[in-house]
Parts: sequence; C-alpha cells; structure tokens
Amino acid sequence: MAYTLELAQKLTVMKNIWHLSRIDGEPTPLGTIQQARMKLKEEVRCTKPDSDETWFTIKARSIVELAATYDIADGAGSPLGTMTKNFGASLGRSTYQVETPSGRWTVTETSQFKAIARRIVGLVTDIPWLFRVQFSILDASGAEVGHVNRANFKIKDTYEIKVEDDALDMRVAAAVGVGVD
Repeated sequence: MAYTLELAQKLTVMKNIWHLSRIDGEPTPLGTIQQARMKLKEEVRCTKPDSDETWFTIKARSIVELAATYDIADGAGSPLGTMTKNFGASLGRSTYQVETPSGRWTVTETSQFKAIARRIVGLVTDIPWLFRVQFSILDASGAEVGHVNRANFKIKDTYEIKVEDDALDMRVAAAVGVGVD
C-alpha cells in the first residue's frame, strides 16, 4: 500500500521539531518529532498526537557523523531498522543505506549536479530553499519506489515522503525524512 507523509519543521531555538502527517487522502496527524540541539550523540523521538507516548526513536550509534549509523526503534524499543550514511557515495551526493527485517533500500540525492551546486551555494549563503532537496528511494534491485522532496521557497523545511513499497515501514520512512534534513 502506497503512502505519502509530510514532515513540516517548526522553528524553535533549543530543539528541532517536526510535525508528521499522512497526507494521502484526508490529512491525518501522526506525531511530533523532537531532537535536542547540540547533543554529542543524536537522539530523536516521535510522540503520538496529543500524547507523550513514543511512536518511534532514532538514535546515533556514535558521535562521529562521517559514516554514521542510526538505529530506528518502535515505542517499546524493539528494532525497526537502521539507516547508515554511505560516506564514499555521499562525497558526490548524499546517500544512505536503510535496512529493516523486511528489506533494504538506498536513499540518494536524485541529481548529483544539484547536490554539488547546493553545497557550493551553501558555502556562500545560508538560503537552503534556493535548491530543492530531492532524494530517490530505491529498492534492492535499484527500482525507484519513492522519494523524499523538500518544498521550494519555504522558510520552514517541509518534506514530502512518498513510498510505494509495502515493505518499508512508515516509521522508518519518517526517520529517513528526518535523516536527510
């Protein structure tokens, strides 16, 4: 079953906060994702709407981010999967490997040219919405089964996460959206 999520950032000083909704059909809030800034080891928590109950977590295994691996777990702490940055491939365009018990996916920037241009512009100015961030979600055979796209010309980062693969858990797909941000 295909699904489409929206991940919309709320601007705050001490935390990164995103609101997660399912937007195919009637928009449905799924949760609030929070990440404390300036922590040595990244840890992200998604709570269910109007509740403090954890829906899923994302935790970095180490402090170093060059080829970081993030563990994604459900609210009870049971593993859902991992997301690992492919350092070598990411030199040209950011690339992640996602593994779950039900499959493997590669999440990579769609255009190497745009990825490099965005980095060059980022050295000169901090206007992230000039270049649209677009990632393709590829299954193990290399077929595109979805995307993570940031909306252009918005001050707050807003991502559309579209998945057309039943095997990719919605919580893992949302974690991928947070990861590419």
